Amino acid sequence: MNSDEYNEKDVSDTESILEFVKTLNQEKTELILSSNGKQVGAILTSEQYDWFLDQLDAQQNIEAINDRASDMDGAQNLSEFKKEFGK
Repeated sequence: MNSDEYNEKDVSDTESILEFVKTLNQEKTELILSSNGKQVGAILTSEQYDWFLDQLDAQQNIEAINDRASDMDGAQNLSEFKKEFGK
């Protein structure tokens, strides 16, 4: 997915953006949306979007979430908690 080729349009150029969207099935690269010279969004092709989702999935570390959910260090059971408050 590393391609230096891309289209860029200012977000106010709605006519060009709509033309891009109309031909999206034939597009090979994304359309970068910019405002005042700053990138503010993009319209991806289906292939690029699938690649993006694959990258997100590859970065998710489910084990870290499970480890954190099972972390009982410093935990106190309910009975001890109630004793602490005299109940």
